[in-house]
Amino acid sequence: MIRGGRWPATIVALGVAGVAACTSATPSPTAVTVATPAATVSPDIGSPSPAATPGLSTEMEVGRLDPELTDSIFEFASDGESILFSSGFAEDAGRGASPDLWRYRVTADNSPEILWRNPNRDHAIVKIAGDLGTVAFVDIPRDGERAWKLWLIPRHEDEAILLDSHPGDPDVSAFVPSFSIQESTIVWTAFDRGADGPVSQLLWAHAPDWEPAVLLERASAAAELWFPSLSGSRVAFCEVVYSADRTTDTRTVYLLEPGSRPERLSHSDLATMPLLVGDTVIWKEADPGFSMFNWGKLWQSEVGGPGPHRLDIAPIEYVNYPSAGSRFVAWWSADAFTFGVYDLLEGRTRVIESYSSASQANVLRPHIAWDLLVWLYVEGEGDDSYAELRYARMPPIRSLP
Repeated sequence: MIRGGRWPATIVALGVAGVAACTSATPSPTAVTVATPAATVSPDIGSPSPAATPGLSTEMEVGRLDPELTDSIFEFASDGESILFSSGFAEDAGRGASPDLWRYRVTADNSPEILWRNPNRDHAIVKIAGDLGTVAFVDIPRDGERAWKLWLIPRHEDEAILLDSHPGDPDVSAFVPSFSIQESTIVWTAFDRGADGPVSQLLWAHAPDWEPAVLLERASAAAELWFPSLSGSRVAFCEVVYSADRTTDTRTVYLLEPGSRPERLSHSDLATMPLLVGDTVIWKEADPGFSMFNWGKLWQSEVGGPGPHRLDIAPIEYVNYPSAGSRFVAWWSADAFTFGVYDLLEGRTRVIESYSSASQANVLRPHIAWDLLVWLYVEGEGDDSYAELRYARMPPIRSLP
């Protein structure tokens, strides 16, 4: 929970889901009445703090969500046209809860709206993804119960479809889903009960019926499937294979095309969190001996091209939770004082802002889809800290000479 300050890494909920699909109507967002602070746009963002050094920001018009609303935001993401976030801003939300899914349309002169009102007021929405109006999210109870639900709201619709939920078995992992959406398709990874014990699965579903189908399955005692990324009919994903005593693992990025066996793309046994952008696959590799959730370096490979190579993202080195738009790759940098993105067309890092440590200003959890970038800007520490959610349209492809 953001409370006017730092965004702790422990709240980043990533994981996988079981496969029990059904459909459920949810309360219409139009039936909800709640006060909503307005978003504001400020073209003069070149120096958000006295110690900031402007860079790519001079080409961006940056907007801000009202800090009153930011104070209760838990998770957020861009879907390319809107900012999506979970929040406990409503007065009847449980203490510390973030039950509701909100949307702010950056092209409309409106206040943020509740897209889905959670009937369980003490729950939290811990993972969100979307593509141009189609949105998926994961809802969990906050009492430690082994339960979660994966919901999907199709573009131009109000009701949510329940795609998946935890089967309830004590020996099935309770990690929440990781998923990717493009147009009328969603792909996700899942733990479920199997005939011979728990399994890890890669699934997808398509409009209009959104019926889940299993693409791959592994016995989860030996291997797990993680972090799918969708582009057209192709899916990039990570497979984690464990040693017999589960003290070590190997992590490999694969590309799956319909009717074909998965093609291995990475070589190091450290690859995870892939991003599929056309014929380009980018992934993160943590240093040997560290968890796949740790900071790492970015690598790149071309489908059908030469082998992988490390991506030069200097002056930034270690990153986490990368995301990709139509032109730029964003990340959460271990150096939170340097805010930058990688320009796929120019083949280099573009620094947006640089802050001195004395300024106590930094950027956390940037996320991009298409050309809409959203991030958390933080100043100060402790009770004197200040945080606000910012967003900007990135320079489009046509802006290159």
